Amino acid sequence: MIPQSEPHWVATQDDVERLASHLRDKPRVALDTEFHGERSYVPHLMLVQLATEDDIWLVDPLADVDLKPLFEAVAGPTPLLIGHALHNDLEILFLRYNTVFEGVFDTQVAASFLGFGLQVGLTGLLREVAGVRLPKGAQMADWSVRPLPARQGEYAANDVRYLLHAHHVLSTDLDQRGRSGWVAEECLPLGNSERYQRNPQLAYRRVSGYRKLRAREGGVLVELAAERERLAAEQDLVPHFLVSDDVLMTLARRMPQARDDLKGNRRLNNRNVHRYGDRWIAAVARGQHTPLEQPKARPPTTPGMDAAAALIMLMVNEVADREDLAPQLLLRRKVVQRVLQAGTIEREGLLDAFGLVGWRRELLGELIWDLLDGRVNVACERHGERGLGVVFRRMAE
Repeated sequence: MIPQSEPHWVATQDDVERLASHLRDKPRVALDTEFHGERSYVPHLMLVQLATEDDIWLVDPLADVDLKPLFEAVAGPTPLLIGHALHNDLEILFLRYNTVFEGVFDTQVAASFLGFGLQVGLTGLLREVAGVRLPKGAQMADWSVRPLPARQGEYAANDVRYLLHAHHVLSTDLDQRGRSGWVAEECLPLGNSERYQRNPQLAYRRVSGYRKLRAREGGVLVELAAERERLAAEQDLVPHFLVSDDVLMTLARRMPQARDDLKGNRRLNNRNVHRYGDRWIAAVARGQHTPLEQPKARPPTTPGMDAAAALIMLMVNEVADREDLAPQLLLRRKVVQRVLQAGTIEREGLLDAFGLVGWRRELLGELIWDLLDGRVNVACERHGERGLGVVFRRMAE
């Protein structure tokens, strides 16, 4: 189950096609990637690591090859694609190759259902489930170097070498605890293209301070941020390297109508402001016709609301402790606070607003509703060596 062979280097189109054909019929394939993304709009793929129970492959995206057939070969419900903390890897493959993967098992997600905490690293997980200690030191290496140094190749291969074994151990434990369905439900969004799509019209939400703008200024910022996003994609740059948030906020407030209006303000003394002046001016014109209405301010919290939120989180923590789960995996306090401020009182709407769907509703939904509906008593109780604790008991009908 743990491949012992030296990794195969894949750097020609014939090699890619043969590997795609080989992997298409496998039940499980392990995946990891190495990429550089400090300055580019979409991180640049530098290496793809794949493994089965018998072999490991290091695929070179920098060679003159088209990797889309390889990713399409493993994109269906089978083989099951196994990786650790897969979101970034799958996002890059979607944005670069327009490919999503239907069958995905994330070992970090699975581990969070088995008492390993919310974001256990691969090194720590493998130490526990495979008894191996991976060498460190190559995380920030230059993966564009060719030929790839032997030490980096070994590091990259080890990132997939033990994943199928980890999947076996974790899956066995999940089956025994009846949680395999929970993990499958949690991994399902990883195969949804909407998770990775970048909508320029929503880019304004990442601009610091946008909520401080008036409606008309906010509408202008929406179009400016969308234009920055499009320009960043064209130039393959991180958007704030093109122009900063401060510059966008200044443009939104000044609403320049012509290129000459871009002069005379030190904040706008930026080569990309002047280089793409016509595009910023056109964005301002569009935005002035579509004001951004900010959401209504939530009602202020009350002592009773704060107490109810604290009580709900006590229950969440008690359930999480009993089930050996990270409380944040179940429900977060800021969500509780926001829902209570909104004043939702109908059962289904309340539980939906809390995000209690699927396995979360199964585990917590009735308990929280009964608590808020006055059918649960709360008491302190001593539990032997654990000492004093809080218990929740449903009241007799």
